[in-house]
Amino acid sequence: MKKVDDKDFKVLDVLTKYGRYSTQQIAKKTGIPISTVHNRMKKLERMGIIKGYQAVVDTELVGSIAAYVLISVMYHLPGGHVIDQEQLAKRVAKNELVEEVSIVTGTRDLIVRVRAASISDLNHFVIRYLRSIQGIDKTETAVVLKSV
Repeated sequence: MKKVDDKDFKVLDVLTKYGRYSTQQIAKKTGIPISTVHNRMKKLERMGIIKGYQAVVDTELVGSIAAYVLISVMYHLPGGHVIDQEQLAKRVAKNELVEEVSIVTGTRDLIVRVRAASISDLNHFVIRYLRSIQGIDKTETAVVLKSV
């Protein structure tokens, strides 16, 4: 794997703060030549460090509900079936409401970031979708009141 250096970190820092900046604007902000910025961005994309570009949406203006669902996994089911945590996470991630699934340490096994159009949709996701997946033991949902 190629090493990420200070110039790469400068480009990444500007991109995470100013995702709509052009290559020229990033070059100006970092003091790195435009061709170098362009080449660094392409390299970081190839390496998988930059996974994509996205818009950050103000959910209050859109009228959607953001929530985090904490999941406890039952790894050994009755009958001897063993649950694979990563496969379970991938299955949860397939739902259209899911923005991100993280495998974590601590008292829970997965944290799921969800965006729903309504409380009813969020309820359906938790009650009907998540709780129907074999291996999901417990869920705890935290609705986002405000993001800063």
